[in-house]
Amino acid sequence: MKTKVWLENLKFIPETDSKTPSLLFLHGTNHGAWCWEEHFLPYFSKNGYPSYAVSYRGHGKSEGGEKINSFSLDDYVRDVISTINQLKIQPVLIGHSMGGAIAQKILNSCPNKIKAVVLLASVSPFGMLNDYLKLLIRHYGKCAQLNSFNKGQNVPYPSDLFLSNEISRERLEHFVQQMQPESRKVMLGLLKRIVPKTMVTDIPILVLGSNKDKIFTVRTCKSTAMFYKVKPIILPNLSHDMMLDANWYKAAEVILHFIQKISADETIRGDSE
Repeated sequence: MKTKVWLENLKFIPETDSKTPSLLFLHGTNHGAWCWEEHFLPYFSKNGYPSYAVSYRGHGKSEGGEKINSFSLDDYVRDVISTINQLKIQPVLIGHSMGGAIAQKILNSCPNKIKAVVLLASVSPFGMLNDYLKLLIRHYGKCAQLNSFNKGQNVPYPSDLFLSNEISRERLEHFVQQMQPESRKVMLGLLKRIVPKTMVTDIPILVLGSNKDKIFTVRTCKSTAMFYKVKPIILPNLSHDMMLDANWYKAAEVILHFIQKISADETIRGDSE
């Protein structure tokens, strides 16, 4: 029997009550809910959307940090489903990197729980083995450094793989100080296929990538979009950590437009029924 774990949940609620969908932000490896608090949570709440972010077990201020390597990707999926169950209405899942893999697993296993999915610089449905091999070839030293960091060794986090060099040194240090080792079991799990080959869904999906992402290439973003039969949006000059980038608002504006369109389409359908 799985023991229930206390999870850190951040929430930014608009001042005026509205019927807009809730947004649930899912972080990537080494991060926590804090990464959404910098820009995205206040931005979307100011635009009228109840906005939430969860730190999976062993991340941020959630319980379990001392046994991070015992956790699997399915454990994180359970954490997100538990969070969804606490919300009053179906949320839009906005998953970054590993968070995108978690969003896809939930899209596959319980689509009735969610309204839409945004995949932000995300692991592809095929897993990230090919992307990791390419990363090893291009940035072997940085990959070795990240591997040592994830083993808990006293080495710097290789921030230049993930974060923009346009961020001030002070902000960069602030972000890096909050990074933490990721579960080795999860890292291995991300190399494998995320969802079945025959997966079909009618839930709205936005696939967002960047030509400056060092982790997932434009080609990966396009293959993800092709799998879900949607058109990808490739933004220029954003780092892998789009939500912490100096130009974070470019990604936020695209996501906001996507969510507004979903709300408008639902209103039109409701009026016609």
